[in-house]
Amino acid sequence: MFDDVDETLRQVLLTDVPIDRNEVDITFDRPTREWSSRLSKPTVNLFLFDVRERVDFRDDTWRVSRNANGQALHERPPRRVDLAYMITAWTKEAGDEHRILAGVLSCIYRQGRIDPQLLQGTLAGIEVPLLVRSMAPDYLVKPVDYWGVMDNDLHASLTWVATAPLDAFRPFTGPMVRTRELLVGQLDQPGRDVFVEVAGVAHRKGDGLAGIAGARVTVAGAGLEALTDREGKFTFPRLGHGDYTWNVETPDGKAVIRKVTVPSASYDVEID
Repeated sequence: MFDDVDETLRQVLLTDVPIDRNEVDITFDRPTREWSSRLSKPTVNLFLFDVRERVDFRDDTWRVSRNANGQALHERPPRRVDLAYMITAWTKEAGDEHRILAGVLSCIYRQGRIDPQLLQGTLAGIEVPLLVRSMAPDYLVKPVDYWGVMDNDLHASLTWVATAPLDAFRPFTGPMVRTRELLVGQLDQPGRDVFVEVAGVAHRKGDGLAGIAGARVTVAGAGLEALTDREGKFTFPRLGHGDYTWNVETPDGKAVIRKVTVPSASYDVEID
């Protein structure tokens, strides 16, 4: 994922500064003295010098969706990490260096949330935005100490921090939970009442994934009624074991009657 952030930032600079790739290189190398001695043309370097989690963005709430096989897909949201880049310009003339840095800094100030069209690799189509912000040069390290470690001459630098999602957790699938039993009574006494919470989806015929929102589902003779949510899902919290008749009516007036046995493997209702 880090390399996709690199390529995304490259595209931002090429597009927004703009930088002519035939005249100026964009690299992500460690700016050591040996590296800088090999440069043959003006270069903008973005060195990734720090990675740490944005704990204030952490979300451990599980998300559950349904795949084409009717299974439940359980996913944890990605971690959000800060990637800190130190940006320097390498030219023969100080004036060129200052001109390039000024253009890059103006670009950084214009950015806050990267245009989705510029996202590269695995970042394309992400649900959470790629955020960027400018930080003070001594955000994490003192510039003088930094260049001493690199064994190179002191250079003016900018600090650009990208907050990117990191998919650290693998999703897993399992069967949809359609029936849940509630036993009422004392544990050590026989004859306890058994109630079943059932859940289903009302959908068009041949389209099991696109539910019908706002459909009315009633249980004949039981005085129970439910409206489907925006995904077509509905639940009845307390049904006893047995046979029932469900009447389902869609917002456009179509209706279907279904015989249901509780408990069952599925309570979905298909409407022509």
